[in-house]
Amino acid sequence: MKSIYYLAIVLILSLSSCFKEELPVKPHEPGDVETGIAALRELYSYQVFYDLSTNTALKTNLITDWELGFETADSGWHIILNNSRFMHAGNTGTTNFDAVTSHEGLVMKFDSSEGNPDSTAIGNWVIFSNGDTIYSNLVYVIDMGFNENYEHSGYKKVVFQSLNNNAYSIKFADLNGENLKTAVIEKDISKNYVCFSFENGSVDIEPDKNAWTLLFTKYTTLLFTDLGEPYPYSVLGVLLNPNHVTAALDTLKPFENLVLADTANYEFSNRRDFIGYEWKYYDFDAGTYSIVPDLNYLIKNHDGFYYKLRFINFYSHDPETLGEKGFPTFEFAKF
Repeated sequence: MKSIYYLAIVLILSLSSCFKEELPVKPHEPGDVETGIAALRELYSYQVFYDLSTNTALKTNLITDWELGFETADSGWHIILNNSRFMHAGNTGTTNFDAVTSHEGLVMKFDSSEGNPDSTAIGNWVIFSNGDTIYSNLVYVIDMGFNENYEHSGYKKVVFQSLNNNAYSIKFADLNGENLKTAVIEKDISKNYVCFSFENGSVDIEPDKNAWTLLFTKYTTLLFTDLGEPYPYSVLGVLLNPNHVTAALDTLKPFENLVLADTANYEFSNRRDFIGYEWKYYDFDAGTYSIVPDLNYLIKNHDGFYYKLRFINFYSHDPETLGEKGFPTFEFAKF
């Protein structure tokens, strides 16, 4: 009898452990429908990091506050461009820093809006092979894109020199060799990327990676002409936090009828531009933006909670900015 008793106890504990794994968050009451607004302004001058759990715009920065982002994970080494500025980068194929004086003839690339770290314009500036770390020391030309007034910001040439003791070392200058500088960018594991400005060094842009859900911003993506020819284009939309935030799209149910059980019917994606920009459309005849109806986004936050979200407006209702575009407004609720 004792053996049967102990076997039952083990079985109960085992089942209890399984249930714990299937319930990553504590039981809770569904939340009320809330309204959020991201103030990007008429020229889309700002980036807004938004937290759904507190209905808060945690941080807002000008798109011109940074140029490069450096991956912070322990094994991270990728470098991204601030593609809210339509930035591009070209690998010159040479290690002769002084010889690089122009961007002419280079293949200039931009980062994929999908967020795949293997699809960055900078690419493999460092190679890990058989326990060895090999730095290419190749010179890159960085097209710094445009400021909020759509004025071109110029070019820099950069060498990404090393990654030691959780710090990146780089050298950069104007294409004519002036304003030569070196910089050390230390990793901060509380963020996905440490952002860097050629003018101001490391800058505090991204909030704690466990504190935000969505980034409202301009970004560069690949569109296609009527003839199927690809070309990069600047759009305004929403990017997911790459730190365990995923999303799915529902077009079948009314927003108010969606419940937690509906999330089981969809495969959630961690593609950064999953929500993207196509929740709005531009009427060329009227010269105005409208919200595409019947698009319900299901979002799983980094804390394991699910939300439903839909967009309801693109124009400000605040008396001080009444009618100004660039104010994505949305309704959402926690399941």
